[in-house]
Amino acid sequence: MKFDKTIYIKCDKCLLSKNALYAILSVSTVSFGTAFYLNSNQIITQSNAYLIFCLCSLFTLVSLFGLIKQRTKHYIYINNDEIFFKQNKTDEEVCLKFAGLDHFETRFSEIIFSTKQHEKIVLPLNKISNEQKRWEIKEFLRERVTQIKTKVIVA
Repeated sequence: MKFDKTIYIKCDKCLLSKNALYAILSVSTVSFGTAFYLNSNQIITQSNAYLIFCLCSLFTLVSLFGLIKQRTKHYIYINNDEIFFKQNKTDEEVCLKFAGLDHFETRFSEIIFSTKQHEKIVLPLNKISNEQKRWEIKEFLRERVTQIKTKVIVA
């Protein structure tokens, strides 16, 4: 049985998209400027201007935090021979060859690979919000690692 399937998942579990965060940042900046202009011309009271300044500052901080957090891209790429993914904590890319894998364990939010050199490598799945994609990765790996083990036993 030959596998000709690749899986690429861009892990972007985020409440707001990048465009929405830019829109919030722009609106809060414009609102801040408008409140400053209206306050300087004494059209609104100083307490209303301070309230608007505080809200705009809060929205600006939230959108900037979201944009900075989204700057690092996480992904999982699986083809016939290897698995590429980016680790969450160190931001280093990991490349595992299927031929070098001994077995793996699945958890709800991670997959733990054991190599033939008795090394443990964790593939975090907590950035994937789609449960179907998590299941698809686990099933693909089960089939692929089982196929490699049967090749080794037969050979």
